[in-house]
Amino acid sequence: MEEEQQTIETPVEETIKETLEKTIAETMEEQDTEIITESVEITKDETPWLFFDYSGTLVDTVNALSRTYTRFLGKEFPPEKVKSLYKDYPKLGKIALMRKYKFNPFKYIIGGKSKIDEIRKEEFWVGVRSFPGIAEVLLRLQKIVKAKLAIVTHETELDDDVEREKIFQKSGIPIVFDAIITDYSNKKEKFDHFIEERGIVYGIIIGDAQFDLDLGKTYDFKTIGVTWGFSSRDELLADFVIDDPRELLQIIMSLLHQIEQKKLHGDPI
Repeated sequence: MEEEQQTIETPVEETIKETLEKTIAETMEEQDTEIITESVEITKDETPWLFFDYSGTLVDTVNALSRTYTRFLGKEFPPEKVKSLYKDYPKLGKIALMRKYKFNPFKYIIGGKSKIDEIRKEEFWVGVRSFPGIAEVLLRLQKIVKAKLAIVTHETELDDDVEREKIFQKSGIPIVFDAIITDYSNKKEKFDHFIEERGIVYGIIIGDAQFDLDLGKTYDFKTIGVTWGFSSRDELLADFVIDDPRELLQIIMSLLHQIEQKKLHGDPI
């Protein structure tokens, strides 16, 4: 019988073999990554989304907040001061806010947070209602447009389905939204995650503060600023600025028509 020949690999051959195996593995990983990327691109959501701010856009919270701070501080805190406070909030830290608006930091730190939340919940339940005309606009939008509706808000109470239904019924919000995006401290981060996770291509932002409108600028979403909440006309940089909720329907319909044309024919030259 002939003896079987044994294959002996030299160190150089072993190195070449390892290099080839590594190259093949890396190539396969790159191909897998390309496949995953392609699948993500395929699943982009081209349905238009309407993103509404909640406080100051859909519902009037200024007077309820004025009563909240007046009760908590034990001194008058008028609505105009509330508006100023909420405009300063994204720009100033908590210490700077307390100094500017003469909040007693010890009162806030020692049980104050839970106390002000308790008062706020009471005042919101009693005094917060949708702005005149908002309910009708929402009902019409839900009925006639091919778009999804969402709320973007700091109001984390709206996260809970049961609580949200009670609040909407009490405040006069007559529809069920397709999504509620809430985060007490950083709603921009939550909003970004929502957009990127779903691959949303087309959106319209409706809000009463510049911070709300700026949420969509990263994604080239259209913006509608409203003046019945916390900001005046000259404080809002948006594609449209309106003074009456009844103007919303026509503008949104026009923007949705533009989106449909863009989907059909691409960007105009």
